[in-house]
Order: sequence, then structure tokens, then C-alpha cells
Amino acid sequence: MSLLRLLLLLFFTLVPTLALAYDVLLLQSMHDKGYDEAVRGFKRDYRGSVRRIVLTDYAELDLTRINREEHPKLIVAVGDRALELAQKQHATPVVYMMALNAKPRRLAGGVTMLLDPGKYLSVLEEMGCERVGVLYDPARSGAYVKRALGMAARSRIKLVLREVHAAKETPAMLASLKGKVDALWMLPDTTAVSPVSTEAYFLFSQAERVPVVTFADVYLSMGGAVALTIDRYDIGRQLAELAQNVLDGNQPEEWGDPPRRVVTRTNDGVVRQLKLNTVVGR
Repeated sequence: MSLLRLLLLLFFTLVPTLALAYDVLLLQSMHDKGYDEAVRGFKRDYRGSVRRIVLTDYAELDLTRINREEHPKLIVAVGDRALELAQKQHATPVVYMMALNAKPRRLAGGVTMLLDPGKYLSVLEEMGCERVGVLYDPARSGAYVKRALGMAARSRIKLVLREVHAAKETPAMLASLKGKVDALWMLPDTTAVSPVSTEAYFLFSQAERVPVVTFADVYLSMGGAVALTIDRYDIGRQLAELAQNVLDGNQPEEWGDPPRRVVTRTNDGVVRQLKLNTVVGR
């Protein structure tokens, strides 16, 4: 009987530990339609075990304790808040998605929200544009703009750059582009494109009769000509592949991979009004 009692004691002691055994801790910033869509894509293709924690469900979360007690092999951070918290611990590699402010410090990799600049440049060329105005904050988008400049040098596109260091500077910087550009390229830069300055892009577009190529289809209803957007579900699937590669011991790109799928949408009325070449969805 004593042996049976000992075995039962060991069984019930180990059950909680076994129940918490998993490969990936998925740390999500909050309940959000876009985040949830990316997570569905991740779970669609990742075949290992996952524990999901949504930060807004907790008043406070002790990630260090969770790492120490549950030993996940990898943390998947979804959103900037989750990524910031994940980067504060050092015990477990971190990959990310749906985060705008990802830095390579202590990251194993991720899928960025920034499309390859070449995708935008191809659309601008197809539209017949040559001089393209770009407003950006060097602290936020400097590395991305540098990549875009390198790609533009191999095309017929000339990027006309204006630096902005505060949202209130955007209208004046746009005004400085009058007569100097054939199009505007809006970046997902929260300094250059903010709620207080967004309207200035489309007022400039109307006054100068130049198209705005943007990163979100919400801007098409405001007067944008073309939007190149991300596919959140596919970003999740892409990150599932990357996560498995990391768990297999492979080293991904330090700065993260761009989304592999681009969704192109156009405002046909603006395209016709400005007599632009038709943009083919890709």
C-alpha cells in the first residue's frame, strides 16, 4: 500500500507540471481583431504546443516567474506592448509579429509590419511617377528609408525626402514639396503620419493633383490612390515557419522579415481623375 500511495502522490504532483508543458508562449498585447487574425494564422501552421496569454487580461504579469516555472522554448510576442515585456527577460528567445517598434536587441527574429520598399517603388513606376515625396522621422523610419533609397537608385524613381521630428511639422514639410513631386508615398511612421496631420496629405494631393500611395486602405476613402496593405493571417503563418526554424536552431534575419504577401487596393475614381496608369493587383 505504501508503494501505491507513493506512486499516486508522484502522479498528482507531476500532473500540474505536465499540463503546463508547452513549446511556445504566445504573448499578445491585447484583444484586437488584427492581432487575433495573425494569431489564427500562426496556430494554423505551427504544429507544436502553445500557451496564449493576453496582457490586458491581467492587472500585472510576472513573465520572469512564468519562464522560470514553465520553461517555454520560445516566446512569440504579438504587438508592441508584448514585445517590450518579452525583451525584458533574457532566458528565452523571442520572435515577434504585428509590432511597429521592433529592435534587434535580444530578438531571435520576426515578421515586420513594413512591406519591402521595392513593392511600393514598383507600383509607383507602374503608375508613371518619377519624383516621389516621402516624409519620415529618422528615429523611426531612417533605416527603412535608407533601404528604399538603395532600391530607388536602381530604378527611375527619385525619392524627394523631408525629415519631420514632430507631427506638427508635417504640413510645412508637405508645402515645401509643391511643384517638386509627382506623387506622395505615406510611410507607417507615427510622427510623419498622425491623426493631426493626415488631412494635409490629401489636401496637398488635391491641390497639386498628385496621387498618394499609402500603407492602409482606410486612407483610400480620404482620397488616397493606392494602398499596399499587409495580410495579417498570412503574417501569422509566416511567423509559424520562422518560429519552427528558430526552434530547429536556425538563425533568421536580424531585422526581421518583411511580410511576404501584399494586398493592393486602388481608389478607381482617383486613378481616373489623375489619369494614372492602371495598377494591377498583386
